Amino acid sequence: MKKNLFFDVGSTLLYPKTKEWFIPPNYKKILGDIDTNLFKESIDKNKFLLDERNINTEEQEFEMFSKFYYNVLKDFNYSNITTEIIQNLAYDCVYNDDKFVFYKEVKRELKNLSKEYDMYIISDAWPSTYRILKNYGIYDLFKNVYISSDLGFKKSDKMLFEIALENISLNDINYFIDDRFELLKISEKYGFIPIIIDRNDNELTNYIEVRNLTQLRHLLKII
Repeated sequence: MKKNLFFDVGSTLLYPKTKEWFIPPNYKKILGDIDTNLFKESIDKNKFLLDERNINTEEQEFEMFSKFYYNVLKDFNYSNITTEIIQNLAYDCVYNDDKFVFYKEVKRELKNLSKEYDMYIISDAWPSTYRILKNYGIYDLFKNVYISSDLGFKKSDKMLFEIALENISLNDINYFIDDRFELLKISEKYGFIPIIIDRNDNELTNYIEVRNLTQLRHLLKII
């Protein structure tokens, strides 16, 4: 009986360098000395413009974020909105791998885990995620990577879990590792064993919990 590991990406394998998903690392170089809290508020108001289901290329992703940041800057009442500024923000968000930081144990532990388990990714994300995983040198450790924007379904749509299980043996044991309780709950309905990864030690659930991938590797040896 084979064991498979299905990983989320955000807050599981990596986190945003600015601590905010849609504030790109060079935003102050692009926008000047702005009020970051107000900028974040404008971003939060406009998240509805981001489509996590129907973006198939990085070019489409760039176009989406260009429209997004234009609306964010309008909402923010930024005084000098130009095409160059909008495109610089979108470029920094889409094409700058430095926007994310991988947790320090990730590469080492994924290599260790890949020796014993088949590994997959299920993530609500955009096409640039493929490039970031490849450039970090871990993409080939996974048997398949399922990204919502590419497949047209988010994890909350449930179909993404069905797609991920299409080529998995019925006798396999499947673990789903994510930081969000509500998504782990959905995964249970498809037979996954949920494991919550709580990097900040702030989730209270009844699920098996780990703080990092080193703890996960040790845990899998005994369950």
